[in-house]
Amino acid sequence: MTPLTIAAAGACTPIGTRAWQTGSAVASRFAAFTRQPIKGHIDHQATVSRVQAIAPDCTGVDRLVRLAAPALHEALQGPTTASTAAWPMVRPIPVFIALPEPLPELRGLIDAQRFALELPRALDVAPEFLPLMLYTGGSVGGADALAAAYRFLHEHPAVPEVVFGGVDSLVDPAVVDCLYERRWLKVNGHTEGFIASEGAAFVRLARKPCAANYVTVFPPGFGQEAAPRVGSEAILGGAGLIDAAIQALKAATLPAEALHSYWSDMDGSPWRGSELTNLSAALAAQHGHPAMQEPAAFLGEMGAAWAPLLLCLLHEMRQDLHHPHRPVALSGHAGLQSVTGLSTRAAAWVATWNHTRAPMPSPSTRNREAA
Repeated sequence: MTPLTIAAAGACTPIGTRAWQTGSAVASRFAAFTRQPIKGHIDHQATVSRVQAIAPDCTGVDRLVRLAAPALHEALQGPTTASTAAWPMVRPIPVFIALPEPLPELRGLIDAQRFALELPRALDVAPEFLPLMLYTGGSVGGADALAAAYRFLHEHPAVPEVVFGGVDSLVDPAVVDCLYERRWLKVNGHTEGFIASEGAAFVRLARKPCAANYVTVFPPGFGQEAAPRVGSEAILGGAGLIDAAIQALKAATLPAEALHSYWSDMDGSPWRGSELTNLSAALAAQHGHPAMQEPAAFLGEMGAAWAPLLLCLLHEMRQDLHHPHRPVALSGHAGLQSVTGLSTRAAAWVATWNHTRAPMPSPSTRNREAA
């Protein structure tokens, strides 16, 4: 099928409650890291990144809904190729959402059915207008949601657009304590791991571009490691990440040398650095060694929100088109994006900037022309 394009994006992160704010903060190398006490310890404090507008005592599904609602609302706004605007909603729009990766120690922490019930209520929308498909796979679950969105549009040619996204909160006290027991968190003087964070991001995907400059998203590829990367001090070969990246390049029919940037969710943790080194070596064999960007260095580990958030950040490069001192020609810019879960799965996909002289007019424009 024809590759899908981004019509609109929305995000809610510790460094911005809108997609453009998050994109600007990452570009400015801004972070919102703080400390969170570990239960039962006086001097153990985890480095985390949380949305300050949400009270710490708001946990579980309630916190996920508070994170997801503003991001989804933002993604539903903006231009559309359909005959009617996406917001206010007058037609159903399928939504594919990744939820946190299940932790065996915290069974039942996230009630997916309750989340599916509460999210439409938070937006004051009838549930039938937001049919939700949920994927409890964490970071790679976002790629599962993207692949499912592609399959859905292929099987339903009459549907003009869908939304895919993800929401996660690794700063929930129960999750922090669990990850601390696994020694996966960054707790200075006690454990060295990733920085727990939280957030939500959504991307509205359309069949046709809604603006002259637009982002095309290609289907994801998936890989499998022999063993989980977290908690291991072994030098990892990164076979799963390499496999996923090669699949993604094939899906986009692009050689590695065509990439201008490689976006990763890696935060520099010791058990992940060797994977990036081996991936760079594999791409170098194809005469491509793109510059790597690590948004997690400023955001922390976003979990299930990573896949849509990386696309939001790429989409928000459109701000450069309007910068008076930095004129940028984004057309032809291609980025390889990847996510790795807390288990053995990995995923990657390609997104490119394109330009068309005849974008689909928005409904408001068509209404003015008709008048």
